[in-house]
Amino acid sequence: MKRIKLFEEFMLEKENDAYSHGCVMLYFDFPEMDEIHSKIDKEDIYEEEGDRTFGLEDEPHCTLLYGLKESVKVSEVEEILDRHTFGTCTLHNASLFENEYDVLKFDVKGDSLHECNEALCELPFESDYPDYHPHSTIGYLKKGTGKKYCEIMKGDEYRLVPSYAVFSQPDGTKTKITIKID
Repeated sequence: MKRIKLFEEFMLEKENDAYSHGCVMLYFDFPEMDEIHSKIDKEDIYEEEGDRTFGLEDEPHCTLLYGLKESVKVSEVEEILDRHTFGTCTLHNASLFENEYDVLKFDVKGDSLHECNEALCELPFESDYPDYHPHSTIGYLKKGTGKKYCEIMKGDEYRLVPSYAVFSQPDGTKTKITIKID
């Protein structure tokens, strides 16, 4: 599998930014996201100062697996991704994960998502979430504000082909990986 060196815009904003676990994500070219974000009242957006992981999603993606341990190597992730071919994904059913804030997201349907998740789960990982629920985050909203956007976006559906994958390691290193696309 061919590895593509990350461009500067994919690098972490803060040097030495570390996480407790790694993850593998499929990234989409999703120009409609700006239109979707324009439907959201700025007063409803949940943000934490100095933490760019909240707010509106600016890197549309679907996580294949979160929870990879530090011992997982890029080559192991590449080998698993190389066994799968990804096709058009359907982003649909605007819905929420409700926490101390509302995570507004689309459910994602697509070839190889569940199979690739199962294969990645063979690597050392840990997770508090036993079921894989492919989704693409739209944004983080203040608690209690998300339901109105689910109603506003009811019936919205987008068909997107993933562009590439990223393996984000616990030490903050991100590696862009070429994927096979149907």
